[in-house]
Amino acid sequence: MPENSALNDAAIIQAAYAERVSEAFKVFAENLATGQSEQACAMRFQRALELVRKTRDLALRAATAGAVVEQTAAQAAAALNEAPGEALSAEDQAMIEHALSGTTGHAPPPPPAPRYRG
Repeated sequence: MPENSALNDAAIIQAAYAERVSEAFKVFAENLATGQSEQACAMRFQRALELVRKTRDLALRAATAGAVVEQTAAQAAAALNEAPGEALSAEDQAMIEHALSGTTGHAPPPPPAPRYRG
């Protein structure tokens, strides 16, 4: 029975991972649509994917090992960002968290004002 439980947990984790990737993609597409730099959008999307993958892998290891992980989201994110040479700045981390929240918080840019040609 415990093996079955671990398989169910792994399936739930994989489903949550797929949902997060989908959310990150929607944010990526929305940012591009609002005229943000393609390079900056792609970089934020890649970072978001890396964080989501690391989170998925950590969760799968914890679930399949039967370990109970009692870390706060901030502690888990900090632990994931401790890889040497791969530490994210506070600004990058904030952008990833914001992107994964499902909204960019940016309104579409206003239409350009008509120019007076007198």
